[in-house]
Amino acid sequence: MNQMKQSILCVDSDEEILVDLKQHLEMVGYHVFTSNDGEQGLEIIKKERPNVIISEQQISSTSGSMFLRETRNILPDAMRILLTTQTDLDEITDAINIGSIHKFILKPWQSDTLLEMIQEGLQQQKLGIENRKLTLRLARQYKYLKETNASLQDELKQTKGELDNLIEEMDKANEQDEIFDDEEATETQLLEKAKLRVKQLYDEVQNLRQARDEYSETFATLNNIMEVTNPVVYTHSNRVGAYCSWLAEALELEKQTITDLNYAAILHDIGKLEIDQEILGKPREDLSAAENIIYRQHPFFGRKLIRRIAGFREYGDIIQSHHENYDGSGYPNGTLKDGNGVGDDIPLGSRIIAIASGYDNMLYSEVHGENLSPEGAIEALKEGKASTYDAELVDKFIEVMEDGETKEKIEQLHKPTRFARIEEIKSGMVVARDVSTIRNGFLMSAGTEIERKHLQSLKDYEKKGDPPVDICVYIG
Repeated sequence: MNQMKQSILCVDSDEEILVDLKQHLEMVGYHVFTSNDGEQGLEIIKKERPNVIISEQQISSTSGSMFLRETRNILPDAMRILLTTQTDLDEITDAINIGSIHKFILKPWQSDTLLEMIQEGLQQQKLGIENRKLTLRLARQYKYLKETNASLQDELKQTKGELDNLIEEMDKANEQDEIFDDEEATETQLLEKAKLRVKQLYDEVQNLRQARDEYSETFATLNNIMEVTNPVVYTHSNRVGAYCSWLAEALELEKQTITDLNYAAILHDIGKLEIDQEILGKPREDLSAAENIIYRQHPFFGRKLIRRIAGFREYGDIIQSHHENYDGSGYPNGTLKDGNGVGDDIPLGSRIIAIASGYDNMLYSEVHGENLSPEGAIEALKEGKASTYDAELVDKFIEVMEDGETKEKIEQLHKPTRFARIEEIKSGMVVARDVSTIRNGFLMSAGTEIERKHLQSLKDYEKKGDPPVDICVYIG
């Protein structure tokens, strides 16, 4: 990142502080603007569009929080740092919530700490802008695809209805010979019409399938973003997705509901991409009060992000509520009312994800304390029945996880994988993830054991000159 192109606005009522900030920041190459007045600071923001805004809490007659709130409205992508002498958590929390600050630092500050904070913030700002651009592109693309999908569904229903009527007409004709004065000719006409409608139906089904494949590619893109940005969140989320699918199948939910739950579960922690990696990397008990407030917002951040994408909006409420406890406590909202639990008001998908995510965190997450054995995690789930978790769902989850078939799936889930080019694929390999392509859509589902027919399909794909594709397979 070229610091010469980055600009910083410093706003403080103390002129000596402004001089000191300007001197230190310009020495390392930043372009610095200063102001001791909130209104003047807002004018500088409108004109100069700084990348970073450093402000104290009290600026002449304008409170720091109010000033920061205005900066957020004018320049939402700018990084906001609160410069404060306060150690009152309520005032800092107010600045976080109202001013949407990213960092705060106490006076007197260490120059190295401030510079490191600015540089980290600029990196996050860049990533955030890129992610938003990607989200907007996805939203525009899938608004079109969602509308196309709905249109195809309607046409498919209409075509099927016409075909059913045609078949019924033909059956009646066969039963009542008097309908056919010219029996052979009339039946031929009906058969030709039937063949034409069947072909149309087939074409429309293919189009609908292609639209659904492209919808799946959007999900794969979001999942890939998580893998690149935070591999720990990615691996955790994909294990949780598997657990949720197994539990949903045992509950005999509808097939589409199971698919939707799997998608929501895999994306349930996507809001963590908006949180500082330093906060995510700490054990929960080591987080400061302010950091804990920020961390507890990740379900809300996830809902906000996912609801921007057409076709995924229905996952938003599930994602936001996956840390709401069954007794009505939890976060980010907390639904406890007069001491009465309201667990049934929490979406079923959120209650399932809470159990699966809690279980996985107990086994693998270093930031949640000492890891437990599977038996220890099961006991912890039992202890949380009817308080943290839905008791009936916990019982069903334990039943599923202790099943022999599930244990085989878990063993497969934890097998190491690698990406292989098409020319490296051999018979007997097992596909670890669904394989989709840009032009042709879906190729193979996870769990498929490669056979000669699959190799031939891959060779045919290569011959068409389509974009190259990597296939994730299990090792060993």
